[in-house]
Amino acid sequence: MQIYGLVYFVDYHLYSVPLQNVSVEANIVDMIAETTVCQTYKNIELNSIEAIYKFPLHEATAVCKFEAEIDGKRKIKGIVKEAKQAAKEYDEAIQQGQGTYLLEQHQPDIFQCSIGNITSGQTVVIKITYVTELKHDAETEKVRFVFPTSIAPRYGSSGYSPANDGKKLIPDAISYSSEANYYLDIAVTCRMTSVIQSIESPSHHISTELNIDDNPNVSKITLAEQITYLEKDFILVVKSLGLDQPRAFVEYNPQTETNCIMLTLVPKFAINSIMTELTFVIDRSGSMQDGPMKKASEALQLLLRSLPEDCFFNVISFGSHFDSLFEKSQPYSENSFSKALKHAQEMTANYGGTEIYNPMKWAFDNSRNDMPTSVFLLTDGCVNNVDQIVELIKSCEEKKKDDVRFFSIGIGNSVSHNLVESVSRAGKGFAQFVTNNERMDKKILGMLKIAINLPINDYNITWTNFTVEDVSQMETESVDVDKPTISLFSDNTTPPQVAQNFFTNIKIQQAPFLIPSIYPGVRFIVYCILEKGIEACKEIILSANSHDGPMKLLVPLDPVTLQGSKIHTLAARKLIQDLDDGTSFIHKHPRNIGKPIPVSLICEQIVKLGITYTLVSKYTSFLAIDERDNKVVAETQNFPNQIIVPTRSDEHIDKKRRSIKTSSTLNSYNLDESEVFNNNFSFESEEEFIFKSYLAPIPLSFLRESQTPPPMPALPAKPANFEVTCSAYSESIIPDLSLAGSSFSISSSEGPAILANSVKMKPPKIETLYSFLNFQSFDGSFLPSDKFYSWFGKNDFKDFEIIRIKNEKVLCLAR
Repeated sequence: MQIYGLVYFVDYHLYSVPLQNVSVEANIVDMIAETTVCQTYKNIELNSIEAIYKFPLHEATAVCKFEAEIDGKRKIKGIVKEAKQAAKEYDEAIQQGQGTYLLEQHQPDIFQCSIGNITSGQTVVIKITYVTELKHDAETEKVRFVFPTSIAPRYGSSGYSPANDGKKLIPDAISYSSEANYYLDIAVTCRMTSVIQSIESPSHHISTELNIDDNPNVSKITLAEQITYLEKDFILVVKSLGLDQPRAFVEYNPQTETNCIMLTLVPKFAINSIMTELTFVIDRSGSMQDGPMKKASEALQLLLRSLPEDCFFNVISFGSHFDSLFEKSQPYSENSFSKALKHAQEMTANYGGTEIYNPMKWAFDNSRNDMPTSVFLLTDGCVNNVDQIVELIKSCEEKKKDDVRFFSIGIGNSVSHNLVESVSRAGKGFAQFVTNNERMDKKILGMLKIAINLPINDYNITWTNFTVEDVSQMETESVDVDKPTISLFSDNTTPPQVAQNFFTNIKIQQAPFLIPSIYPGVRFIVYCILEKGIEACKEIILSANSHDGPMKLLVPLDPVTLQGSKIHTLAARKLIQDLDDGTSFIHKHPRNIGKPIPVSLICEQIVKLGITYTLVSKYTSFLAIDERDNKVVAETQNFPNQIIVPTRSDEHIDKKRRSIKTSSTLNSYNLDESEVFNNNFSFESEEEFIFKSYLAPIPLSFLRESQTPPPMPALPAKPANFEVTCSAYSESIIPDLSLAGSSFSISSSEGPAILANSVKMKPPKIETLYSFLNFQSFDGSFLPSDKFYSWFGKNDFKDFEIIRIKNEKVLCLAR
């Protein structure tokens, strides 16, 4: 069991900062939820530490508030800044001894918080607030609230290098403490615009209080049992009258002086089905073991039993490898159905790792050209190469236009919503989620029914008399496009760089810019931000074309103008998602199509949105600094367990404080705590120096780039002039030391060296030396003492005279 919370690093190991309390408070208003998560930690160590905290959220979630409360006395609010700048200021504050808090987006559905200089005995409450849309559940007039609690292990490496963008992220999955000595509080308040008919949880036992203050539209939900952790996502399904009806709200944000409209509905219409090819891609990797695999097998059996008689179908199983049931999709028949059903019933999670790209590509490459194709992906989504998979889906969809769609079913108690949602969004389908213990009949059958119908297209929404195409009201920006790579073996001159004009700012911003596909029974939400002075229409008009003819819907705008920023925040999150996906106004407007869109322009637009609407994103982070008085700063900077650890950046090595944990290990190696804590080592031989210089905790930069720490260098044979080569540890910070009467140098094969202070060497004590050497090697095996120590004369000090050299500065490695 992995309990997620604050951890800090010492000698390759993770140590947890004990959780004192966890509380979740959520407010649901129709189809929007605002959630605040509070986690209380206390540093019970004797020394200051720097810790990290990762937590999962849905990929469409908008993290809009971040603050820390210190010892119940001070509240520090986070400010959104450009990500590189926030990370730089974080490092600077750490060096100055200030309490520092940094919240960054690791992946669209995983966030990381770094907390520096937590003093001994200090209690910190981390508060994170976010808003999110609620998905429509299988039945009518129901919404689905999910509080994710676990970061599912991802197959493969994320390939994400924080050194490239200056952020402080540590990639991939991290194991956390399994201890949980606290109780969890969850309180959800539902405030609906109509009567609440039912509230249920398919994941946990809940206690429901209806008719709060004699109002049938308000209810409060808490956990019915006292638990110390959530081993699976907390899910709540609320049914309220009228939730499916078309509705349009307008919200005024006094800070930005803008209005934002939210149009939402759950369509109910029927169109004729057509002959379709159906391809089922089933995840049979190890992460699907037990519950998820059983659920996937049941889902496939249900789909197969519900196939229309005039369809073609195929089943693809994948893991580290993949195979298909048929070489080509087969027409539905008694023989093909029986073979497929038997195959589904015998499925097990025995295909190894989770590699989705190749089976999805094969499904598209082998699809039929004489009919539309609908691809169903059933998976827990635990992969790292989401962007690569999404790009594949986009290319497939562009090649076949409306003749291919991708639908996703997330299965299990710990699903990667990022992959499942991204695939369906790029493939113009939609996603559904099913837990291990949840009924899925209506969800699966509803998705299959939609998949055999042609989609509605040519959407248009009229928000105001001022149209998106009114170019005269748009602003242009001149931007240099990204320069092409020049070949070293080409004698052709490169044409001069020409600045391109892009439409970057308009009076109305529709989010998403490309209206999502409309399907019966699937919630439809679109936003529009209107700049100051732009009035919305009294009726919002939605029009589209279907296979059976044109469609049109008029939705009256609610006359009551809401005050606040929640709808604006959700709209801004959609705009950022568009920019990330390459489907924004900048990418897709006819005046910009064909122009290379620079990454710098996209980054600039995301930063602008993040700062304006206080949102964490790929390029923006929350930063909060607890400015301390000189006395506290001095104590923090002199805390014995803090050592300097480098952090990579694009141009230089940043030095930051980290902690070292005292233990019996120090005594095992005849090390004095004061020596280690004050970085004041004394050395009686070059071998002892080699060992002690590597005693310090591993720099976090290694963990940010690799989950496998570099190997410890072996102790050298008898040296001629005591020259030590350190390649794997070229970022280690050697303490400020000098050798009296002797000197030595350290060389590196990986980078330049910088001078450090020198240190004095005490007269040798042969007893201490042999005591020090008589231990295990770094890899845990016992050293071959007879051979290794044979060159030492136990009663001869000539060996120490050989290694006596002049006093000079020690070279300390850095990259």
